[in-house]
Amino acid sequence: MLTFVLGGIRSGKSAFALDVARRSGRVTYLATGTASDPEMGERIDAHRRSRPAGWTLVEEPLTIGTAVAAGSGTVLLESVDGWLANRMEAAGGAGANLTGAAGVALVAGCWNELLSLRERAGHLVAVSSEVGLSLVPLNAYGRAFTDHLGTLNQRLAASADEAYLVVAGIPVPLHPHRRDG
Repeated sequence: MLTFVLGGIRSGKSAFALDVARRSGRVTYLATGTASDPEMGERIDAHRRSRPAGWTLVEEPLTIGTAVAAGSGTVLLESVDGWLANRMEAAGGAGANLTGAAGVALVAGCWNELLSLRERAGHLVAVSSEVGLSLVPLNAYGRAFTDHLGTLNQRLAASADEAYLVVAGIPVPLHPHRRDG
């Protein structure tokens, strides 16, 4: 089962995803964030404090497809956007051309890892930021990120069993349109 939770920054999407996961049995929290600066470290610490103590924690910023064992029960992936940013940085960051064929290959690799993670989890709760409502970034790297995240978000929503857009702390159920192929 895949539950996809989408929302803007500080929309309440993480709190909602925690509630969804809490209703399940055994939970593995798959954290992708890295403390690249003190403020990000504080955000990560706040997320750590919000999780139940009995949950299994796996911290993996790059390779999520094999980060948990098969049959892991519920896996809460926090977050698709942070993980994609890590992958883009590992691929060369702003100095790399992550558009065209390189961008297609990056998204394909990410999608394959998401599929692998979904197969390993009994229930995958994937959290991501909605970028479709924001401004178009001023530089090519920012535009590549929003384009690639938008593509991954669309694929996740289309294949989800349940999908929600969280706005101002209110989860709004979405009805994914499943595409053939």
